[in-house]
Amino acid sequence: MKSVYSEVPLPGGSECFLFQFGLSVFFPAFNDARSLPDLLARTFRVLRAHVADYEVIVVNDGSVDDTAQVLEQLRRQYEPHLRVVTHADNRGYGAALRSGFTHARKEFVFYTDGDGQYDPAELLCLLRSVTANTGLVNGYKTERQDPWHRVAIGWLYNQFARRLFRIRLRDIDCDFRLIRKSVLDECELTSTSGTICVELVRRIEMSGVEVVERPVHHYPRLHGRSQFFRVRSLATTFLQLCALFCRLVLLPVWTRATALPNPTSRLTLKPAILICLAIAMLAVLAYARALWLPFIADDYLQIELGRQYGPVPGWGALLGDALYRCRATSLVLTYWTERAFGLDPFFFNLSSLAIHTLNSMLVFALGLWRPIGWRLSAVAACFFAVCQHHAEAVIWDAAIPELLVFTFSLLSFLCWVWWLQAGRGSRTAYWCAFAGFLAALLSKESAVALAPLLLFAGMLEPSRRRVILVRVLPFALCAAAYFGLVYAARSTHLHFNDAGTFSLGAPFVWTLLRSSARLLRVWGAVGLIALVVWKARTWARPLAIAGVWWVLTLLPYCFLTYMPHVPSRHTYFASVGLSLLVAAALIELHARTARRHGMRVAALIAGIIIVHQCAYLWTRKQAQFELRARPTEELLRTVWQATSTVYVKCFPYDPSIAGLAVRIRARDSTGTPIVFGPVAANRADAHDWCFDRDRASPF
Repeated sequence: MKSVYSEVPLPGGSECFLFQFGLSVFFPAFNDARSLPDLLARTFRVLRAHVADYEVIVVNDGSVDDTAQVLEQLRRQYEPHLRVVTHADNRGYGAALRSGFTHARKEFVFYTDGDGQYDPAELLCLLRSVTANTGLVNGYKTERQDPWHRVAIGWLYNQFARRLFRIRLRDIDCDFRLIRKSVLDECELTSTSGTICVELVRRIEMSGVEVVERPVHHYPRLHGRSQFFRVRSLATTFLQLCALFCRLVLLPVWTRATALPNPTSRLTLKPAILICLAIAMLAVLAYARALWLPFIADDYLQIELGRQYGPVPGWGALLGDALYRCRATSLVLTYWTERAFGLDPFFFNLSSLAIHTLNSMLVFALGLWRPIGWRLSAVAACFFAVCQHHAEAVIWDAAIPELLVFTFSLLSFLCWVWWLQAGRGSRTAYWCAFAGFLAALLSKESAVALAPLLLFAGMLEPSRRRVILVRVLPFALCAAAYFGLVYAARSTHLHFNDAGTFSLGAPFVWTLLRSSARLLRVWGAVGLIALVVWKARTWARPLAIAGVWWVLTLLPYCFLTYMPHVPSRHTYFASVGLSLLVAAALIELHARTARRHGMRVAALIAGIIIVHQCAYLWTRKQAQFELRARPTEELLRTVWQATSTVYVKCFPYDPSIAGLAVRIRARDSTGTPIVFGPVAANRADAHDWCFDRDRASPF
């Protein structure tokens, strides 16, 4: 059979060149029986001519074709120089490389794939590049000979990995490498997928050894099928790449941060970016599955109000509405989301996730406040990003006011802290804090809790207490006027008239206690017990701050009377206190176990927490929201298909919600009559969409 390889011109003087070091050559192989004979023949031709001390290894990674039989014939043909390492099952590309590195015995190790897409004759170019200081000679493809979609995916992967891991090598994906064995021995490789190339190159570059790059040719694959470009392999590679990033990039940053004697030391740009990236990854990991949920009941009211009040001409009417001017920012956002993307639930859900991700980063920014510090805020932000307690605020688009009041309140608080700690000349920070407070008041009534929170933060600065009492006064007056306007409209205000949603006579103390107990479970309670048992007095001040934050931000919702505890979406702001508590316990655990176990114990517990929160969101919470969306979706589906009147025996939400959903979503079927109530209940063709509402409730 004619070889696929072109005749590549070798460097001048190649005929008399002899490599001065021992060389191990190995090929990872999976179902490569047809390409191996020609590959090994060309390899031995180069080795016999230019290397005095060599060995060749083929790692058969659980091949299911006749690779094992072909290798046995080749082993007898080339013994004693050829050895075969066999995996009983397919362990993955990374595992095959690790086996090859482990079995290599010589001073230098060369490897390339067993599929024959590289010409082993070009190994000579790499051998001639070796000097006394060379740690790695890496090939880079002059032109990739693959289908266009693989070229595109490979290019994107290469660019993404290079920038994410700050790798200088131009072609991470070129598996045509010559590595000094002593450098390999210092690399603790753990990947089992194709991410091992990123891990290998990153560790070699970080070691500081000399790295040389040489151009090599890439040829079409004639036999078999690539294992990398399958959906399962790509998903595994992506997850391992994320894990690798945490281990190789974020973990060293965290280790250096925990080694600082002063946790409030100034944070530099690079660690801040990396921590923000980790926070974003965790938020997406926890809540990305919910992006594909359909609209849920009250979302249609939110959309209708957005259409009414969101455009600029509707702002005058919005300011005159005692109820909805307190949700102005969310209605404007809803309007522009629909204008930009239409009625696609994905983009409404995406906007909520984006705001939650930003809010998690704002929790990290609390490290600017000296009593908190960057170390505590970083861990707290990671927990906040995956916390399932406030999931309803993130998943339910109609609850987006909770996200926005948090955003503007945190921005206001951070500007206030900036003003507190900057001293004179920080007038801009003060007025930014005031502007953020006004925006928070236009987002949700609970923003009034920010005024006492600002006062509390100011009281922790003894030298400025008199000034602070004066400066917090405009915030307090605005909050009082805001509540006064709401209370003055109580005769027409929905929350004072719909079966007593809000009442100043509510048993708020008991509601606060019950809600706090619910919010503590499970990890808050574990963290609190651990800190008490450890007598960790160093955390007394941050925990006091967490407690005050918790009470002040939860208290406005404790006057709601339609539930015996605060609904989960309303705990979003208070979850900062919970996050600080859990973070303090994790950092204390690390401090107590680091000397004997390093990062392992704290990392294990943190991993368990993340898995627990994400699993709960992916299963129980996801199922609850799917169930909540189901009645409206089935109603719409029925209306779309109906040719006459639709009779509804039972619908779990207000019939006005059904009417809104049909009018907004039912397109050409908006003229289809829908009949609810006793008339429908007696008909055999009436629909019953009252599912198990207990399972549907995410509160």
